[in-house]
Amino acid sequence: MIGNDVSSSCSKPVILCLVNAAAYSRTYFQQLEPLLKGLGYEVAYALDSHLSDVMYSDGLPLANAAYFTDYCRSRMPLPDDYTDDCQPGWSLLFSDFDRFLTMNIRPALKADGPLRYEHIPKLLREFFDDAFDRWKPVAVLYEQASNSFALSAHARAKKEGIPFCSIAPARIPGRIEVSSTGGIEDYKTLAEHCKKARDRQIDQSSWRIAAEYIAQVDTAVPDYMKAGQAGEMLSRIGLLGRYANISKLKHLGRAWQYRRKYPEDIALAYQHGDPFKLSWAYFMRALRRRIRFTFVREFYKLKPRHGRFILYPLHFHPEASTSVLAPDFIDEMHVIKSIAFRLPSSVRLVVKEHPSAVAMQPREFYRQLSELPNVDLLASHVSAKRLARESVGVVCVTSTLGFEAAAMGKPVIALGDVLYGYFPNVRMVQTCAGIGAALEWALNCPDCPPQEVLEAMAAYAEFTAAGAFDFKASLGDTVALQSVARLLNDRIAVGKCRVSAD
Repeated sequence: MIGNDVSSSCSKPVILCLVNAAAYSRTYFQQLEPLLKGLGYEVAYALDSHLSDVMYSDGLPLANAAYFTDYCRSRMPLPDDYTDDCQPGWSLLFSDFDRFLTMNIRPALKADGPLRYEHIPKLLREFFDDAFDRWKPVAVLYEQASNSFALSAHARAKKEGIPFCSIAPARIPGRIEVSSTGGIEDYKTLAEHCKKARDRQIDQSSWRIAAEYIAQVDTAVPDYMKAGQAGEMLSRIGLLGRYANISKLKHLGRAWQYRRKYPEDIALAYQHGDPFKLSWAYFMRALRRRIRFTFVREFYKLKPRHGRFILYPLHFHPEASTSVLAPDFIDEMHVIKSIAFRLPSSVRLVVKEHPSAVAMQPREFYRQLSELPNVDLLASHVSAKRLARESVGVVCVTSTLGFEAAAMGKPVIALGDVLYGYFPNVRMVQTCAGIGAALEWALNCPDCPPQEVLEAMAAYAEFTAAGAFDFKASLGDTVALQSVARLLNDRIAVGKCRVSAD
């Protein structure tokens, strides 16, 4: 189950990197490893399965690594009563099943198989208990906690009082975020930075970055939405460019190698199962989307009707920002109706399509939207920032547009756990029952003083650092990798100070 025990062979602090099916995550962390070692750390790995061994490496398992599928195999057969009352229980699997159901993917484990989903929460807990006891990491490293594997590691890291460092491109172009909480409740950390900003205790460069971003917010594009990055690539609906290429054929070839080399692994890989079936599900979703686009584009408008309106941007789903940070708001039709029918009759709701989510919903979703009397559905290419400027306020599910609207000084209602919830002109809502009061606030609140917006933005700039991050695009980029390593080192040092203070 566990490879070489690095903690027993040296006294260096250990960073535990998580690897699952996220494309190129293993390769990225392997390239980051020598830079972390140069800063005095040792690196260990926890992997959900052997899939990344074949898909993104030479087919050989990592040293200093623990594989969850190997751990499951070592525990077979499980007792009939292998469950418990500990938390998190089924809630741990919500994001995984949200992905299965949304993307029409058959769950990998059979209901009557030797390994079942009711076993997974306890197995994950014991797997990470074992890994933490052996390696005693000072930090966990991943992207934003977005699935049961990462969330289980997050729970153990929180119990141990160590940072769960999640890397992400920042909302300000040319910068990166490294959260110490896996991207969960970051607004609390940012609120502390904001207090320092009000007391003039942050770096002068953060004020400059904040002022420049606010001045350019209408034209600024986050790195993850630029051409060739993950967010921009998701917006493409054509099939030929995405599937008829050498890269895709190589991908399928590696998937075939995984099937041949690790047939037992597939049966235990609860998050993805057979990669061929997974690829087929993704292709069919893309095909249905392309066909559906022909029938749903008639429902899109190019501009809203005259008068006051609240703006609601549709979201790409599923992803961590919805499945983990806003699980009670994943049903967008329910959310839209909850907003629309709590508005006064003089105000309408403008729903803006997300570039990456065009035609993702069933045709009936768009037809029902068109029937709502106070709702306008606007096409994806209509400027969201222009609409935000023209709106009375913005309601969103942890959206980048909400951050941009907050920078404009607009009142923003954020549904769920959102990083920029500390802004003075942002109200976070945790259930649909709170939408009515939040709308009343947004429709009647006075203009937010620009100085308060600047302070909040300076706090965010202080939280970030210059750099770039993308699991694939950052490969081989020594400067980008070095900036991440340095910021990780800073976050871990701060985490140690907080634990000592506690």
